[in-house]
Amino acid sequence: MLELAKIAARVAGAILRERHGQPHTIHYKGLRDITTEADLAAERAIIEIISLGCPGAKFITEESHQAHQDLSGGPVWIIDPLDGTSNFKHGLPEFSVSIGMAAGGELQVGAVYEPMTDQLFWAERSQGAFMNGTRLQVSNLGLEGAMIQQDWPRQPGPRERMLRYAQALSVPAECLRSCGSAALAFCAVAAGWAEAYIQLTLQPWDVAAGMLIIQEAGGVATSLDGVSTDLFQPDWLASNGVIHDQLVALLQAATDRPDHRASMGS
Repeated sequence: MLELAKIAARVAGAILRERHGQPHTIHYKGLRDITTEADLAAERAIIEIISLGCPGAKFITEESHQAHQDLSGGPVWIIDPLDGTSNFKHGLPEFSVSIGMAAGGELQVGAVYEPMTDQLFWAERSQGAFMNGTRLQVSNLGLEGAMIQQDWPRQPGPRERMLRYAQALSVPAECLRSCGSAALAFCAVAAGWAEAYIQLTLQPWDVAAGMLIIQEAGGVATSLDGVSTDLFQPDWLASNGVIHDQLVALLQAATDRPDHRASMGS
């Protein structure tokens, strides 16, 4: 199944690489939520490959909206054919293909492919995490030396909440960055290139592969309160583990802090 995920990710990545920088057909699914002809073509290719290699496979996918949610059986493939569509649309070469597979109620394999740099991240449960054959390990840096990644939700309310979190983290951390691809941000933490990633509005296809890769690299991925690891929850905090509890406390304090605009009557 891991090899199947890798093959499908590379084939989909080749489709995206070929279409990168070309004019796109844009479809709006909601506020700041877009899909392109490349998303659809990549997803079709992934489903075809996996269906041939894994008869009876069930899917949770972004573009075709297949939403099988029972992970107790399996295998269930959780697919984002183009994670970072806004980057892709603008010509920014930071986007990925994300493919995870769950069986028996647990994630079993995950592959994230960055087509423009030919970086393939993967993990298999209890077998470690790798990037192009090199074993991955999270960093051991503390908060004062941490690079914290975050992405911006589409809706105004969560976006304002993320701004509050950015303000809370900007002083203790070394730097803040925004990637635009949740799967790649998870992989950056797993590789030790960043120490944490925060997002409020993720879907299972954004998380599945990257979550397993982080865990197999020695890191932690939970809800923002540090408790839940439900694949279907929207809010995620992934870290090297060293700073996880500190981040949970900082985010909670930022959540509890009164909004200064309310006190001004705005």
